[in-house]
Amino acid sequence: MNVKRQWGLLLAAGVGLLAYGGMVSMQWRYGTLRDGRTPETIAWYLLAFVAYLGILVWAERRDVPQRWLWGTAVLFRLLLLLTTPTLSDDVYRYLWDGHVATHGVSPYAYAVNAPELDYLDAPPRAQVNNAWMASPYLPAAQLLFWGITAVFPLRPLAMQIAMMLFDLFSAWLISRLLAAASLPRQRLLLYLWNPLVIVEISHGAHVDAWMIFLILLALALSIRNAAPPSLLPPLFLALATLTKILPLLLFPILFWHWNWRQRSAFGLFTVGLLVPFGWQAGWGLCGELDGMGLFGALRIYGRQWQFNSGLFYWLEQVLNRRGVPDSVGLSKIMLVMALFLVVTAVFLRARRQKDTLNTLRLTAVPFIAYILITPTLHPWYLLSLLIFLPFLPPSAKESGQRWLLALPWIYLSGALIFSYLTYIDPLNFGELAWVRQLEWLPMLSLAAISLICHWSKPRLGDVRL
Repeated sequence: MNVKRQWGLLLAAGVGLLAYGGMVSMQWRYGTLRDGRTPETIAWYLLAFVAYLGILVWAERRDVPQRWLWGTAVLFRLLLLLTTPTLSDDVYRYLWDGHVATHGVSPYAYAVNAPELDYLDAPPRAQVNNAWMASPYLPAAQLLFWGITAVFPLRPLAMQIAMMLFDLFSAWLISRLLAAASLPRQRLLLYLWNPLVIVEISHGAHVDAWMIFLILLALALSIRNAAPPSLLPPLFLALATLTKILPLLLFPILFWHWNWRQRSAFGLFTVGLLVPFGWQAGWGLCGELDGMGLFGALRIYGRQWQFNSGLFYWLEQVLNRRGVPDSVGLSKIMLVMALFLVVTAVFLRARRQKDTLNTLRLTAVPFIAYILITPTLHPWYLLSLLIFLPFLPPSAKESGQRWLLALPWIYLSGALIFSYLTYIDPLNFGELAWVRQLEWLPMLSLAAISLICHWSKPRLGDVRL
């Protein structure tokens, strides 16, 4: 590699290594990246984000050697395997669910702290959040937890490695989709180098990595239009949907890429995987909100959980000030209806859309709508949208103005780290108004500007990074 020609890449890689190495040093010094140490974590994260922005700007006009593009990204991830997940404790729920399942007990049958499970006591149990309810994770996630804990010790590192591998496989699938859409291969940097992806998966070990991998498999195989049509795409989408419900937003688009056999198979796979789990532990669809049964914890999540939301928060505040009864419930109904309208519009548009690039861009729309309206937005929730980020900027034949469509989500992926300040005092969790404003107001402003510029006639001049 010509060092003079690749100085920008080397500089960004060096800054990134310093940032992720700083997080590793926090593990060695404090044993945590959260609580009172959160401000230092944010500082290292923002340094990594500066490296990310730098490489995006530099690579837009230059070719990035693939061995460097991938090698540096893998190295960043490997460094964070040296940290124990502390920004989120979800991994301990994964380990506990897998642990009880390997002993023949349904994770939906008992709360974590139920005395009936005392004979299965293991270290992860004491660190599980919301231990008063059974698992909120759907069957495809449980199969993964069971598989990992059946083979590897009950250590977070096993989950971190597994999720990192799914993440890298997802990046490879994005690279294949970029080639199919005739987009520059360095656009992969938008996902592969994104600090939110690296931290939330290699450090946090979030199961979203498994879900995203399945989404991309279903999407890539569907767009390929193999003959004869395979049942693998509906199987993968069913597994993704039964990891977290969110991938169901992909169905209105893939509907037009599948035949009736595949569409029916998706429903059969989904129901077929739900039935044995619901039959064993109960469905949890009605009755007391005790968190028991297949959907018991999800019912609680849907009714009670609110955190770091954008449009939902402000809508609820407006309705509450006007004295509207049950402003929270009404806000949820209104925004669900809005999401339904968006998904319906995407469904109708997808029928006429066969071009690969435009299909991939259209796929991002319902996920964007979800991020905007959800009552709960933890940082890792954005990952499902970030997989589509590489397809939003312009192709070689399009105006650089299209970069404006990606900027709001690039910004949000950097700003969401501030939501961890909620946990700076472990004895007094609370959202901070200025954090919400820092995250959402610039993002919404950028989104409004991008839409105005994108749809204006005549179009504005090129906007180049």
